[in-house]
Amino acid sequence: MSGTYEANPAGLETSSGNTGGLAAHAQKIADDFITDQSAYRGLNGHTDDFHDETQPRYEANNNAVLAALNAFADVFDGLGSAISGNRTNILSTQEGANDLIQQQSSKLDGLEGGERR
Repeated sequence: MSGTYEANPAGLETSSGNTGGLAAHAQKIADDFITDQSAYRGLNGHTDDFHDETQPRYEANNNAVLAALNAFADVFDGLGSAISGNRTNILSTQEGANDLIQQQSSKLDGLEGGERR
């Protein structure tokens, strides 16, 4: 692996927010799908052979679509949480490193010619 990596906490914050929007969008698509499908209920009959033959597949297909849309929403929620956690870890690491640098710098300020003042 070559090159360098520089953390971008502001960019991670933006990305985390964007994935939250994607999760909400996926959930809205699922909600719209449920609403749209309600207009088609009963079109294949109610108690006849055609209904009995087609309804189970119809329900299974609808459930599969909803499961996929809900999975997308969950993935985007999880991704947003992971990005946010990564940002928090980066900031914590940077803060800890800066604190250690400051502590070491203070110790060095107290030395003169290799001896403590």
